[in-house]
Amino acid sequence: MKIPKSVLVAACLSGAAAAQSSSTLVSSTDLPRGTTVWVNTGTEVYILPALGLSVSVPIGSVDVRGSVGTMFMPFATGGIGQSTLPVFASVDALFNFPQGGVNVYAGPGIGTVGGQELLLNATAGVRGEFRQSQLGWFSEAKLRGYVMSEGSVILPALHLGVTYRF
Repeated sequence: MKIPKSVLVAACLSGAAAAQSSSTLVSSTDLPRGTTVWVNTGTEVYILPALGLSVSVPIGSVDVRGSVGTMFMPFATGGIGQSTLPVFASVDALFNFPQGGVNVYAGPGIGTVGGQELLLNATAGVRGEFRQSQLGWFSEAKLRGYVMSEGSVILPALHLGVTYRF
């Protein structure tokens, strides 16, 4: 099942627009950065739902984000069979591009699923803050490549969540 890139971009932007409607815009030069906790729920094709917890630390214009999470896979890794609930861990390098009252970000990442499969991903998203507080929101689209001994597969994903900046 292929999903056009335009659908992923539209879904990402519509989530951001919905969250932005309840936030107060600040100048892009006033967007604070700091150690941030990210909590999200999301979806991938054939994988529903995904839950994640991340922490990012700014290093220059890049946020290095470490993530752990779990996802429900309605099939076994080797094919149709028993469902699984694997845990994944990954690290992303997110480059920041302030745009008005939001921060657009994108970058590559690498990780593992259950310590057995290699996970490669590309992330693009937008995040902002609620009323100039430490609490914020984010919406992001991902392309995740799962490299397994049986082969590899690339799946699109959409994550929505909240952030808390220290």
